[in-house]
Amino acid sequence: AGAALASSGRFLSLNGAWKFHWTPRTGSAPDGFHELAFDDAAWGDMVVPGNWELNGHGFPIYTNVIYNFHTDPPWIRYRGKDAEYNPTGAYRRKFDVPAEWIDQGLDVIVHIGAACSGCKVWLNGVELGFSTDSKLPAEFRLTPHLRKGTNLLAVEVRCWGAGAYLEDQDMWWLAGITRDVYAYARPKQHVRDVQVRASADGRLEVDVEVATLPAAGALSTAAEIRCELVERSSGEAAKVAPLYTFSARVTARTDDVAVARAQIQCEGVRLWSAEEPNLYILLVSFFPGGAAQDQEPTEAIPITVGFRTVEIRQSRLLLNGKELTIRGVNRHEHDPNTGHVISRESMLEDIKLMKAHNFNAVRCAHYPNDPLFYELCNEYGLYVVDEANIESHGVDFAWSNTLGNKEEWGPAHMARVQRYVERDKNYPCILFWSLGNEAGNGVNHHRTYMWLKRRDPTRPVQYEHARLEPVWSTNGMETIDTNTDIFCPMYPSQAKLAAYGKMHEGSTQALPLIMVEYAHAMGNTLGGFQEYWDVINKYGVLQGGFIWDWVDQGIATKKDGKDIMAFGGDFGGPGTPSDHNFCINGLVSPDRKVSPHLLEAKKVMQPVAFEAVKLSEGRILLRNRYNFLSLEHLDFSWSLTANGIEVQGGALPGQKTPAGATDEVVVPMPARPWRKLLVDVGHAGRAEYHLTLTACWRTASFGGMIPSGHEEAWEQFALESDGADADFAPPQRGVLAEASVADDGDSVNVSAGSLLAVVSKKSGLLTRLAFDGLELFAKPLTPNFWRPTTDNDYGANLQKDMACWRHAGEEA
Repeated sequence: AGAALASSGRFLSLNGAWKFHWTPRTGSAPDGFHELAFDDAAWGDMVVPGNWELNGHGFPIYTNVIYNFHTDPPWIRYRGKDAEYNPTGAYRRKFDVPAEWIDQGLDVIVHIGAACSGCKVWLNGVELGFSTDSKLPAEFRLTPHLRKGTNLLAVEVRCWGAGAYLEDQDMWWLAGITRDVYAYARPKQHVRDVQVRASADGRLEVDVEVATLPAAGALSTAAEIRCELVERSSGEAAKVAPLYTFSARVTARTDDVAVARAQIQCEGVRLWSAEEPNLYILLVSFFPGGAAQDQEPTEAIPITVGFRTVEIRQSRLLLNGKELTIRGVNRHEHDPNTGHVISRESMLEDIKLMKAHNFNAVRCAHYPNDPLFYELCNEYGLYVVDEANIESHGVDFAWSNTLGNKEEWGPAHMARVQRYVERDKNYPCILFWSLGNEAGNGVNHHRTYMWLKRRDPTRPVQYEHARLEPVWSTNGMETIDTNTDIFCPMYPSQAKLAAYGKMHEGSTQALPLIMVEYAHAMGNTLGGFQEYWDVINKYGVLQGGFIWDWVDQGIATKKDGKDIMAFGGDFGGPGTPSDHNFCINGLVSPDRKVSPHLLEAKKVMQPVAFEAVKLSEGRILLRNRYNFLSLEHLDFSWSLTANGIEVQGGALPGQKTPAGATDEVVVPMPARPWRKLLVDVGHAGRAEYHLTLTACWRTASFGGMIPSGHEEAWEQFALESDGADADFAPPQRGVLAEASVADDGDSVNVSAGSLLAVVSKKSGLLTRLAFDGLELFAKPLTPNFWRPTTDNDYGANLQKDMACWRHAGEEA
C-alpha cells in the first residue's frame, strides 16, 4: 500500500532538505518562524527524515532505566548541569501543490511519519495542531488554509515533553523528524478506513468506513465498494484477472459517515506463514455513484492480504491450526550512521540475516516501527509482535506509583494503543499485540487490554508486566494478572521454564509461555542457550521466546582520530546522563557484522535435528521442527573426517518428512577399518573420526533472500577410532618413581624421582613445584574463585553481589 501511494498522482513527497534552526531551550524558537514572510536566509538545512544529533545539533544521550530528566511527571528538568536544557528544532519547508488538486476540490492532508518527542504544525502561519507520540504518524488537514502557488509548512519539534515519560525505552535519546513526510489528496467523499480479515478457512471479510466532508453534499444511495482479490507475485499484483470480485452497497449512518461490509468464501487459497509467506492483493475501489460499466472509481486502495488464523486453544498458540514455535529476537530501529532513521536497505539486511540464522519472529521493541518494515515482514515471512510506544521504566513499578495505575495518565495510554492498532491492523505478519514494555501494571493497562480485545478479537494480546508483583523474578513464578493472553516472562531461568512446563503441560487452561526477553546477548555470550531450547523442545506449553537483542546500538563516530562505534558516555560534557555500554548487547554489530553468538543461536534453533540411533551402522533420526514445511526443500549430505580431513562423503536421499515428524536415514559410511582412507588422503597416524551431516536449501527462496545451497542445519558426531593395532600402539609408560615425604618443620616436601613439591604447613599452599631442579612456580599457588567480570555480570550487579569471592583464596 505504501509503494502504491508513493506512485500515485495524489502524492507529494516532502522529504529532503528543510530550513532548520536549533536552540537548546524549550520555547526559544525564533518569533514568527511559522509565518510565510519570515526570513530564514540565515538558517541552515536539516535533512528530513533525520536526527539532529547526528547532523550537527546537540548530542546523543543513552540511558536504559533512568530518564535523562529528573523523574517528576509531567515536568521536565534535565539531569545534566543545565537543568533547562531541552532542545527545540524549528523547521520550514515551502512547497507547491499540484494545481489540479485545488481545481478538483480535493482534500489535502500532510503526513508526518514520526517526530521525537512531539511536534506542533502550522500551514501558512495557521496552527493546525500537535502530536506527542514519537513513533506514530501525525496527520493534519491542510485544505482550509491551502493556496495556489507556494505554501509554507512549519514544524516545531521539542526534544522532551510530558509524553516522554511514556518513552523510556532502552535506547538512544535522539530527536527530530525521523520518518517520511508527505502530502496527499483525496476526494471530499473518500474511504476513511478499511479493515480486512482473511482466515485460514478462506473466509474474507472487509469492513469499510467512508467519510463525507460537508462540501461534498449527500452521499448517493447508489454508492458502492468493489473488492478484487488478485495473486501477489514478486511484490506486485499479478497481471491476471481477479480470483474473486465482490461488492457492497455503502450505507450512510450520519451526514459525514457511511459504512459498507462484504464477505466471501475463497476456495483453495494458499495460507500465509513465516515458512510459506503466500500473499494476495485486495483492491478496494470506491464508486460514489455506483459501479456502472463506464464509471471509474474515485479511489482504489490496494491492501496486502495473507490468509491465516491466530488463536490460543487448549493452552497452545496456534497458527492455521498448528502449534507454533517462536524463534524470535527483539529489534530496535537503529542505524550506526542515521540513528533512528531506517532505510529500506537496512530493514532488508536485518530480515535477510534473521531468516538466514533460523529466526522466524521479531518483536518491535518497544514501539511501532516504520510501516515499511511490516510490509517486508509480510513479504519475506517473519512473525511480528507489534508493541505500543509505552515504557515508563524510570518511574517506580509499585502499584501506588506507576503511571500504568494513574487515572490522569489513562488517556495517554489509551491513545497510544488505539492509534497503533488502527494503523497496523491489516498486516498479516502481526500475530499478537503488546500493551507496551516495563510500564508497571494497573487500571490503564487493564482498560487498554479490554479495548483491544473488543477491537480485534482475531489476535492475542501480551503484556509482560501483567502480574501482581512489581518486579519479575528469575526463578520464582509470578502471579499472572488478567490483562495478558500469553505468559511472557522476562529473563526466566531454565529451571523456571521447566517448572512451568511440568506444572502445565497437561493443562488446557494455562497460558502458553513465550519469553518476551531472554538470553541477554551482551558481549560474546549466549551461554546456556542450548539448555533453554532443551527445555522448550521438551514441553509443548513452552513456545519459544525473543532474545535480547538484535543489534548493538553503537553510533559511528571518530575519537582521537580513530573510527569507533560509540556508546553512552562518548557524547556530551561532564554530567551527561549515561548508562554507558549497556546499549551494546546485540547479536550483530552496529554495521550488521555477524557475531559468534549469532551463529550459536542459529545452530541451537535449527529447524532440523539429527539424532544418533546407532552410529556404528550409520543410523540417524531426522526430526523436522518446522511448523509447516516438510523437508522436501532441503538437500542432505554427509561427510566422514579424520583429524578434520574429509576422507569420504556424499549426498543422502531426499526426505519428505512432514512438519513435526521424524524419519530414519542410513548414512552409507565405508566399512572399517578406515586406516586405508587416511593413506589415500596422504595422512598417517592415529585419527579422531567425525561424521558431519548438513541440510541445505535446494533452490533460492523468499525472493532470493535465502540463496540455493544455504546451510539450514548441521550436526556432528564423534565416532570410535579403529581400535588398537600394532602400527598404532600406544607409547609404553616408564617405571613410576616411588614417592617420599619429608617434614622440615615449616613445610612438607614430596619427592618422586626428579619431581619435587613443597607444601607450606602454615598456609596450606603449594609453594614450590620443580622438575630436574627447574622451578615451575613464580609464587605459591593460591586458590582463585574470581574471574574478570563481563558486561552481563555488571548488568546483574554480580561485581557487588559476589564480591565476597574476589579475595576468598587469599583470605582463607
